[in-house]
Amino acid sequence: MKKIITLVIILFTAVNTHAQLANTKWKGILKIDEDVPTLFDFGKDTLKLTRFANGAGIENMTFTTTDSTLTLKKTEGQSDCNNDVIGKYKFLIKDGKLSLKLIADACSDRSSVLDNTVYTKFSWPAVAAVDLSVLKQYPGVYAMDDQHMITITVENGKLMADSKTNLPGKMELYAVTDTKFLFHLGEISLEFVKGGDGTVSKFVVHENGKDYDWIKKK
Repeated sequence: MKKIITLVIILFTAVNTHAQLANTKWKGILKIDEDVPTLFDFGKDTLKLTRFANGAGIENMTFTTTDSTLTLKKTEGQSDCNNDVIGKYKFLIKDGKLSLKLIADACSDRSSVLDNTVYTKFSWPAVAAVDLSVLKQYPGVYAMDDQHMITITVENGKLMADSKTNLPGKMELYAVTDTKFLFHLGEISLEFVKGGDGTVSKFVVHENGKDYDWIKKK
């Protein structure tokens, strides 16, 4: 019986440790040639590193945890790490902060940017419920100038944005209010504006303290 209880405690501890990171997001700075604001997106057993400003991929990895050890293995990305090279890091979560410290990693490209780093727990704002009849007011082609256009559509009850020049691909827009939406790219939002006739005439992009008008063309 004692052995069974001990095994249960060990298993519970392992599961609880893994749960601290699984399905969480953390934001911090990676020194990759320059300081890069980075989002660490832990899934069930995967980790995606993306540039916070534009969502561009940096590295995809798998991860496991044992006690306070985080084990990483690259699946694809920008580093020179071979996919079979394992990195081990001591991790600590305290007061909404995740800290990493190198234990052993043969890939210096990875260890040089992860060792002795600290990240802050992150989550996007709660998504507001917006009636489909409201969303259907927004589709169209919007332009900042002749070279920059964004197409807004409604697909499966979701507002989507697509642009060959300004977005990495078709993206969902997440509602904050009936008129204001987030890109989930950095600190970028857009707000739809109606003209005097009551129809949507433009949206205003708010980015890094500046506003940009995108006029509805069709």
